[in-house]
Amino acid sequence: MTSPLFPEHRLDHLVTDAGTGQLRRSTQYSGVVWIGGQPPTGGMFFGRSVSVSKPRVESVVLPDSLPYLGIEATVVTHTWISSGPGDPNPMVLSAQAELVPDPRDDRLRWVQLTVRVAGSVPAGIGYHVVVEADPDMISRG
Repeated sequence: MTSPLFPEHRLDHLVTDAGTGQLRRSTQYSGVVWIGGQPPTGGMFFGRSVSVSKPRVESVVLPDSLPYLGIEATVVTHTWISSGPGDPNPMVLSAQAELVPDPRDDRLRWVQLTVRVAGSVPAGIGYHVVVEADPDMISRG
């Protein structure tokens, strides 16, 4: 099952690395991914509980990801509970974003977010991922 994903606008800008003085491209991805099912749409809601010892694990490639030409990048991930109907205790156990290979072209990498959730699901998990890379690492073609 594909997790419903609601991306926000991607932000791109050039920054200077404080340590090296080199120009870097900083790209910010943000939005909400629903883990464990579709977001509720009013009326009655029947959630289910997922134990900490057997968390729900979901991985999604961010649809607005740029195509990266390598893995030499800094990737920082922040997540939070955006909403969790029913039992108000969904928990993000861990979250990680990374550049994963494109199965169609092994030169390209895309941003993938993996989240481990316990507690009440479905749960909306907000995410903010920042990728800093050499500007030449972005595929232009």
